[in-house]
Amino acid sequence: MQTEHPVRHIKIFLKHAGLALQPGDSALVLLARGGSDRRFYRAITDRGSFVVMTAPAFRYELRAFLDVGRYLHDCQVGVPAIITHDDDGQLVLMEDVGDDSLHGLLQRTADRGKVLELYRQVLAALAELQMQATPRMRTCHYLKNRTFGYEALRWETDYFVECFVRQYCGLEVEQESALDDELHRLAQAVAAEPRYFMHRDFQSKNIHFKDGHVRIIDFQTATCGLLQYDLASLLKDAYAPLEPAERQELLGFYMQELAGRWGCELDQATFAAMFHRAGLQRTMQALGAFAFLSMRKGKPEFAQYIPAGLATLREALALFPEYPALSDLVAKAGNGQACRSPA
Repeated sequence: MQTEHPVRHIKIFLKHAGLALQPGDSALVLLARGGSDRRFYRAITDRGSFVVMTAPAFRYELRAFLDVGRYLHDCQVGVPAIITHDDDGQLVLMEDVGDDSLHGLLQRTADRGKVLELYRQVLAALAELQMQATPRMRTCHYLKNRTFGYEALRWETDYFVECFVRQYCGLEVEQESALDDELHRLAQAVAAEPRYFMHRDFQSKNIHFKDGHVRIIDFQTATCGLLQYDLASLLKDAYAPLEPAERQELLGFYMQELAGRWGCELDQATFAAMFHRAGLQRTMQALGAFAFLSMRKGKPEFAQYIPAGLATLREALALFPEYPALSDLVAKAGNGQACRSPA
């Protein structure tokens, strides 16, 4: 097995945790890889099923995962329980939340009524995550100095322009000054919103269902940002595209959840407009990531999500005539002649 942590090391780690693998090759299975360099193994032991995470060499990533995971668990948010870890080996033993991701369930569900019900459960969990985790966020060592402000937002759009537009699509930015001004104004508007706990990658592959309850994973890049960004990550997810009418219905459900259950007073039209602006940010970041992963990280499967991301970006830009340079660039990127498949 080609990995930073051979099976032997994982077995030793499990033994120190008081666990013994069941006999047979299927007792330790590498789970599906995502965009990160981390690896996740399902371990079938004498005391049940667990997941072992092997982290990259950067220790701050492991610390972030542990700090945020324990903080969210203390906030009674549905995240996997962290059982133990090994700093030296960069290993974490945690609860197994199963294989029923939202993404997987959506792929197996043709009934749109059932699809919307799944999303309603997730949106209720998202509102709970945001409201429960926000008040004491500064008590979490990793989160206390993190914020998703103007610089982070501009990094996302620069990432989009460089990785997706220039490198993946091979396009020159003809209206560079105008585009920079538009992206500056977009980042300013999004950065001015009130701050809450923000997962930052709240999409269908990072949401699971276990025993009928929503469980949230991949939370180690959490920060302090606006409500609408995580909402856009879910409802404008290129992994699981929604019809505009479905998205609108679910947006309304989420706003009702905030108002009815959590007492958040908000102007629905203003909130919805910022949702679509945050969606511009999130979709550009996702397109940059799909391009980078497919071209630079040897993961060409991510390129398949680019058409859905572009469609979502064009749909949102139709609402904002104040971004003509960006709209023109996206139209050119959407031309089948412009985007090339990664070598």
